[in-house]
Amino acid sequence: MITGGYRKVMEFLGVQTEGSMSGHLFSAWTQVLGIQGACLRGVNLPIDGTLGAHREAIQRIKQDPEIYGALVTSHKLSVVRAAGELIDQYTEEARLTGEVSALYKRGEKLCGHAVDPENCGLAMANILSEDWWNQHKGAGILALGGGGATTALLVHVLQQSTNCPAFLKIIEKRADNLEHCAQVAVRTGSSQTEVEYIQSSDPLVCDQLISELPPYSMVINATGMGKDVPGSPVTDAVRFPLNGVVWELNYRGELPFLHQARGQLQSRSLVVADGWHYFQRGWSSVIGLVFDIPITPKRFRNFCSVTHRA
Repeated sequence: MITGGYRKVMEFLGVQTEGSMSGHLFSAWTQVLGIQGACLRGVNLPIDGTLGAHREAIQRIKQDPEIYGALVTSHKLSVVRAAGELIDQYTEEARLTGEVSALYKRGEKLCGHAVDPENCGLAMANILSEDWWNQHKGAGILALGGGGATTALLVHVLQQSTNCPAFLKIIEKRADNLEHCAQVAVRTGSSQTEVEYIQSSDPLVCDQLISELPPYSMVINATGMGKDVPGSPVTDAVRFPLNGVVWELNYRGELPFLHQARGQLQSRSLVVADGWHYFQRGWSSVIGLVFDIPITPKRFRNFCSVTHRA
């Protein structure tokens, strides 16, 4: 148990942090994990491509002894681009992905880790039946968006030697994000999964790609649309793959993509999931790193037991 009455700050680097359930749940989380005297502070950073505020945030975390670390959401790649040299030590996962989702201190060092590849796999296992890809040969994944979440997905998929999707297609509007994904794929190594990169932000192109997917394929909204920015990456005319899986990575916001999928739940025999389990995996693992507490299966169960939707 972490003890002591002095202030322990964990920061949350996001876009609209005041809307996150984490602010309401943090006290219950720290209590069930045995952490005393800790608080959560949200820090909103722009997603317009500017990086000055990101660098200032990392400098503050590094210099302020009251800040134990931070969880990073939409800015996993941006903080490395803005202030990568301020992070003293990267884990292998962070080096592989070129991103950090967890910042934490060990002695005088500021460390960066990418928790999402592992958590992505755990969250997918919570959605898919066991041996899904082996049972449905030829099915694959279409990721809408090529940012940090898709980078983590890419690493997880390419690291699997068995039970792999036949393909992973990534559609993304920014060329630099697609290039980053391609570089990560090269660093990760060979795989049975074929990877394809498509540059576009046209919802009609997304609709077309989805219409071409084999049955039992998975479609993932990793764009942030529906939470960080309004709208959906697809139109209402989209037809999801028969017997497919639709995963909306967000768990809050207007979530029109999730509603579009639920509208075809019966007619297309879909499995539809939001990002709630992924949210729990992400926060528990980062809190564990920030406050140096291993998140055992029992601790994760306890964490989930106090994590209630509003």
